[in-house]
Amino acid sequence: MIEQERGAVQMKTKVKTKICGTTTIEDARLAAEHGADYFGVVVEVDFSPRSLTVEQAVPLFVDPPIDAVALVFEMKPERLHQLIAALDPFAVQFLHLEDISLIRTLKKQYPAMQLWQSIHLPEAGKEVVFNVFQKTVRKYVDAGIDVLIFDTVAVMGGIKKFGGTGLTSDWDVVNRLIEQVDTDVPIWLAGGINPDNVAESIAKVQPAGVDLCSGVEAEPGRKDPEKVRRLIENAGC
Repeated sequence: MIEQERGAVQMKTKVKTKICGTTTIEDARLAAEHGADYFGVVVEVDFSPRSLTVEQAVPLFVDPPIDAVALVFEMKPERLHQLIAALDPFAVQFLHLEDISLIRTLKKQYPAMQLWQSIHLPEAGKEVVFNVFQKTVRKYVDAGIDVLIFDTVAVMGGIKKFGGTGLTSDWDVVNRLIEQVDTDVPIWLAGGINPDNVAESIAKVQPAGVDLCSGVEAEPGRKDPEKVRRLIENAGC
């Protein structure tokens, strides 16, 4: 019954897309031209080859062709406020589990700005503790998070990386998690999505949106126009 209800809702609801790891105005326009809903810019994240400084990111947030999301990882609060002042993003997406008190503060200080939270499944081979995961989700929902993104941690060269790794999530696990999470907050899917598997990922998980980066790149930080076109087309967006 749950599957039927979710499927019925999904047929009526457009699955949204965010093309992440954007480093140039040209690629932001490319995402918009092919029908993406958002583009994401990674800001001052040491482990990402697509990271820009706040100052480098400014041109991408000036009159963006579609809504622009700034992604951060363990950014200090004072720098985060500087980022918001400089970029005026549609949303800030936290790649780490941000402090709940800061989430509440930001919701009060910037009511027009959305806050998105990535929640990562354990790296391959490690068990997902469902009740702990659900409690984590509930904390962020109660704090006012606008979008939840379910992704997967990747361990590369002994370093944990959160996002932009090309590692496909375990969609069966994500599907179970979504079914068990009682929330109206949109849940997005990330992790290894590309033009060839996006339709399958949507059919299996039925997310509110898909968030991807490396799956539509020609090289880290530069998008492949044909891959972007195929991704949006195959997603039925």
